[in-house]
Amino acid sequence: MDLNVNQKKAVRCISGPCLILAGA
Repeated sequence: MDLNVNQKKAVRCISGPCLILAGA
C-alpha cells in the first residue's frame, strides 16, 4: 500500500467528493 500515492490522489480530489474516499 503506497500512502504517498493515496495522499496525492486525496490532494488532487480535495475539491470533490473524493474527501470521503480519502478518509477525511
